[in-house]
Amino acid sequence: MLVLFRCNARKYAYDTVSGYLRTLSGLEFRMLEAIQPPLTPLCPTALRYELAKFDSADVEEAYDELYAAFRKDLIFVPESGTLTPPTADTETVTAAVLAATKRLTAPVAVGNDPEGIATTILKQKNLYK
Repeated sequence: MLVLFRCNARKYAYDTVSGYLRTLSGLEFRMLEAIQPPLTPLCPTALRYELAKFDSADVEEAYDELYAAFRKDLIFVPESGTLTPPTADTETVTAAVLAATKRLTAPVAVGNDPEGIATTILKQKNLYK
């Protein structure tokens, strides 16, 4: 599941399965709000129209980067019942896990959580397997 969130005045995308965390520009944030998987190799025309206020070359470049992450199974990874916290500072990890728990509909296991942040948050919300 891909979760978009803000922390410390920055915008992020966090994939809960892969643990991939990416700092986003305003354009990338808007783009990810508007698209659904699976991504196609070419930026959809409807998306280009929706982002018409942005430079078309910037839209193309941002979409290409997001598509490359999709092809590498970093974003929009199919849900597996596991939440993998990102590798980042404690405050950003906490914000990412809290953003993810708002969208979780069933308990999940936690993968790679050396500090226990995700486990602690999930237990408090009864979302830990």
